[in-house]
Amino acid sequence: MTAKIITITDQEDTKVAIDEAVQTLSEGGLVVYPTDTSYGLACDPRIPDAFENLFDVKQRERSSGLPLLFANSKQCREYHDFSGLELAIARLFWPGALTLIVSAKEGVPEHLISIKNSIAIRVPDHPIPRTIADLLGTPISGTSANLSGGASPFDLSVALEQLGDRVDLYIDGGPSRTNKNSTIIGVDDDSDGFSSIKVYREGALPIETLTEGLKFDTEALRFWTNRIIYADM
Repeated sequence: MTAKIITITDQEDTKVAIDEAVQTLSEGGLVVYPTDTSYGLACDPRIPDAFENLFDVKQRERSSGLPLLFANSKQCREYHDFSGLELAIARLFWPGALTLIVSAKEGVPEHLISIKNSIAIRVPDHPIPRTIADLLGTPISGTSANLSGGASPFDLSVALEQLGDRVDLYIDGGPSRTNKNSTIIGVDDDSDGFSSIKVYREGALPIETLTEGLKFDTEALRFWTNRIIYADM
């Protein structure tokens, strides 16, 4: 079977691509789609077989969990109870190229949770993944559309070369607007009620931009210690 490719040239193409993606995902298939960073590889994470197939296609270890892309912050709340600083960060930088490492809410499927009892969540600044997640009624997987350790796909051709016909549908939205993946951070809560920011990866959103935004936000300053910690994943 040859993978299907839909190239986006206008709004009608976008609608057709989104509708086909929702149908493919609901049937347990895999879809490569454009985002505001690199191209992503989507499955419906509620379908265990699709989840397992995604890891097989990427040749990735399952212990690392799976990033999730959401339609909006409201949908995120079904998966995580936000702290004060997390809410401020989400308000300031979502939709955008910022991934939050957070604790999983009770009831989140165990296969989506990493060995550290965390999940990676993001609301991307791109209408295609957000609309797919909205219509599907669930976040979609937000892992990059490449083999584990392979080049990040900022153009569809890179994803096609690595994943080939093991994916059911490719949506070609043209070159990505950046050549960097999302920045990844987490929030560490202190015993005195304040929080620090832990940086796991600096990407498309510079940490300087993040901190400058927080320093001028009165709500964020109610919770943030002004401390930035750089840590390994």
